[in-house]
Amino acid sequence: MEDFFGERGLEPVERRGLPRVTGPQKLMAAVDNLTRHEMLGTAEVADFSCLGIALRNLPGDPVAAAGDLLWVSLIAEEGIIPLTAKLVHIKRNGLYGLRIDTPSAAGQHFLLRLYDRVAAQAQTAPPIDAA
Repeated sequence: MEDFFGERGLEPVERRGLPRVTGPQKLMAAVDNLTRHEMLGTAEVADFSCLGIALRNLPGDPVAAAGDLLWVSLIAEEGIIPLTAKLVHIKRNGLYGLRIDTPSAAGQHFLLRLYDRVAAQAQTAPPIDAA
């Protein structure tokens, strides 16, 4: 495998996601379907692990199918980051599972900062009672 600077003989890098977290504050995402040229709307981020995102409460008709390429603008306190993602699955209860394409270096830093903040908030949040 070659690295960015052209040095050979590097070991393959394993790409692993961080554990999925859900924070006490809602994260939102604006979603466009690039495959079908349709705007899907704004959804709530149910959870994410820097490699994948689950979205819920996506308004409108479900004009998306597994395998569609989506443009997802993640909206958080840190700012807005555009990401491309592939729709992996749709659950009956309206939960969309997306696999994020690798963003640029700046996008990776943004996602890690966002993940660190949400993980810290999730650890300090009081447990939710299951009624």
